[in-house]
Amino acid sequence: MAKTETEFGAALIESLKEVAAWKRGEIALPVRKVSSMTAERVKAIRKAVSKSPRDFAERFGIPARTLEGWEQGRRHPDPAASALLRVIEKNPKAVEEALADPASVAIPGE
Repeated sequence: MAKTETEFGAALIESLKEVAAWKRGEIALPVRKVSSMTAERVKAIRKAVSKSPRDFAERFGIPARTLEGWEQGRRHPDPAASALLRVIEKNPKAVEEALADPASVAIPGE
């Protein structure tokens, strides 16, 4: 069997070597900490961009029940959800455009 190495395969092997070196404590990898969202901040973001949790759910794909749990402090958004909420807070239009149905988006030059 011939051994062929693709660019992807080489990058994957290099990444695994880096992970192993990190696990052994030989190197430090850059990390970005995302602070947790408070219930008050989640509610403020939702109110700034939507009339209701249902409207927010329809616009951004976060279930209304999940959002209500965050707003009431029963649950806390994980780091990925916190990052999404920050983007919604700063640029809700960008998130809506990113989540838009690809069939309904005009592609420049086509």
